[in-house]
Amino acid sequence: MNEETTRQRMVYDTYFNYVYAIALRILRDSGSTEDVEECVIDTFAEVLPRLPEIREDAVRAYLGTAAKHRALNMARSLSRQRSRSVPMDSITELSAPQAVEENVEDAQLRTLLLQKIAELGEPDTTIIIQKYYYDCDAKEIGRRTGLSAAAVRQRCSRAIKRLREELSDWDLQA
Repeated sequence: MNEETTRQRMVYDTYFNYVYAIALRILRDSGSTEDVEECVIDTFAEVLPRLPEIREDAVRAYLGTAAKHRALNMARSLSRQRSRSVPMDSITELSAPQAVEENVEDAQLRTLLLQKIAELGEPDTTIIIQKYYYDCDAKEIGRRTGLSAAAVRQRCSRAIKRLREELSDWDLQA
């Protein structure tokens, strides 16, 4: 084994758990264990050939940044793939005329609801979408919007009240 191969092996052994933890944190909700492992392997495949160019004291930061970017790209890709696929059980539902009618009505209601949510304005729109569509808690939403968790809860409560009022005109309830 030459000196460069030895250094690559040492970096891999030293930072494998670190890179794995970064990939897992980002991909745990959107990817499988295989996706996390692929991300780790791809990160090392990208960084190890560049190792001679990286200062010894910057290897950890370089690996962390590369792992973060690769995992975020993979999460986006997985999200796009998921949004393009149609579950097989929904295709069988479409065979009955009543199911088609219900699906159209549901789609119209979803469109109306999203329109009303958008009319709330920021940051209320973001808060409602993050809470009810992405199942985020107030603390996490607060980090994303720059508000305290208490402010997020208060704004969410007021936004839901406004939505109820808006939707009552349509004989709907939020």
